Amino acid sequence: MTRHPILIVGAGYGGISTARELDKHHVPFTIVNKHTYHYFKTLLHEAAGGRNDVQTYAIELTDVLRKPTSQIVKDTVHRIDWREQVVYGDHGEYPYARLVIALGSQTSDFSIPGIKEHAYFLNSLASARDLRERIDSQLASLPEQAPSAPLDIVIGGGGLTGVELIGELADYVPHFLRRHHLDPHWVRLSLIHAHDDLLPDVDPRLRAVAKEKLVHRGVNLILGRRVIAAAQGEVTLSDGSKVKADTFVWTGGIEAPPLLRESGFTVDDRGRVPVDAYLQVKGVPNVFAVGDCARFETQDGAVLAPTGQVAEQMGTHLAHNLLRLLDNDTMEPFVYHDHGMVASLGPTYGVAEIGRHHATGLMALFLKDGSKMKYLMHLGGPHVLLEKRKQWIEI
Repeated sequence: MTRHPILIVGAGYGGISTARELDKHHVPFTIVNKHTYHYFKTLLHEAAGGRNDVQTYAIELTDVLRKPTSQIVKDTVHRIDWREQVVYGDHGEYPYARLVIALGSQTSDFSIPGIKEHAYFLNSLASARDLRERIDSQLASLPEQAPSAPLDIVIGGGGLTGVELIGELADYVPHFLRRHHLDPHWVRLSLIHAHDDLLPDVDPRLRAVAKEKLVHRGVNLILGRRVIAAAQGEVTLSDGSKVKADTFVWTGGIEAPPLLRESGFTVDDRGRVPVDAYLQVKGVPNVFAVGDCARFETQDGAVLAPTGQVAEQMGTHLAHNLLRLLDNDTMEPFVYHDHGMVASLGPTYGVAEIGRHHATGLMALFLKDGSKMKYLMHLGGPHVLLEKRKQWIEI
């Protein structure tokens, strides 16, 4: 069986960035992905929160990878035999000469009882659609007269995903209720976080701004207590108290897909494969990893966080190294450049940290929209930006 010269598994931020650069240079490769599209995982809170139609947060792979040297295969990978250099999918086998693992991450329940059974996750377009339909259905079923208790929508996890999701809902839910002449007090939005501050990786001043803004918009913040169990209609906290939850969304953390461990790779406690300075999986020849499933340590020992910009930079750099290998040149070490962070708290407010500079309100949202448009231009050029202009330009 002919080996694929370069095989990429996964078309998230890391995989699509690798593929895009190889496509640009007419380098033959095959990308295997369970969908025919790339979706914007860092914006799923917008889709779940009702800002735009779910399908606007995806782009077909054929709109990005247009060269005849680029082969796109729709399949779900379930095993990697790195000793024999073969990837196994539901519909085929894919021998390779060089492999790029870009399988992303999934929501981790951290073995908390009841999370899998009773919580909604936000890690795919389908999950965003399901959550939005759930919330819309519950809002639509509210009685015309005051209910005996408010409808409780609860988010578990006060990191970036949880904060951005509750920010969207704090805008969407009141608008829905006013539009249907219902009392906004009939729905209670709560955010549970194990620590006293939200957004742990953000400057303390911006954390305070985000906290103040959410409280001002009616969000009930439950801080300094962990979720230790979930059941039908309620969650239990670390102090023994229970919180009513008609809809519970868990955004408490992520981990790499279990197939990496199951395929015999050495992984860390989050299921990530350790990679060296060149993004090559340590101890495994001809295998590279990028994005959320890769554990990369900087020279000072810090482990890079699983973010979209980290994955994109990894993918682009790896593609350049693969080009160097094809030219019998030596690879260059990966160096991450932090371009800052922007968190939206709904469609009308945000907080941003770009180096030593901070921004809040509409200025932060302008920065976020600018980064969205820059990503689309980088991904597929002007025609992709124009195709998606409604989503990206709307503030």
